Amino acid sequence: MNVIISQALATGLPVITTRHSGLPDQVGDGYNGFLVNEGDFRALAEKILYLIDHPELLTELGANGRKLVEEKYNSKVLIDKQIEIYASLIND
Repeated sequence: MNVIISQALATGLPVITTRHSGLPDQVGDGYNGFLVNEGDFRALAEKILYLIDHPELLTELGANGRKLVEEKYNSKVLIDKQIEIYASLIND
């Protein structure tokens, strides 16, 4: 989980990032932001321009991002996941 990405999503900002490591787990292409291939600066610029040309998407993508963080990355969910991990380690 990338904390900076989570913070941006939590504030309702759509995210444009690369398909690197676990970032696609947080950013759904076209759902709460956009994904581009690493080093593809043209695609990055195109996605930025796309959002500039379609400002109505800012609200939709931002709301989806906030919803994702509230459902998947809130403290209760994260604590429950940790408890599951510890329980499985103890039982193994």
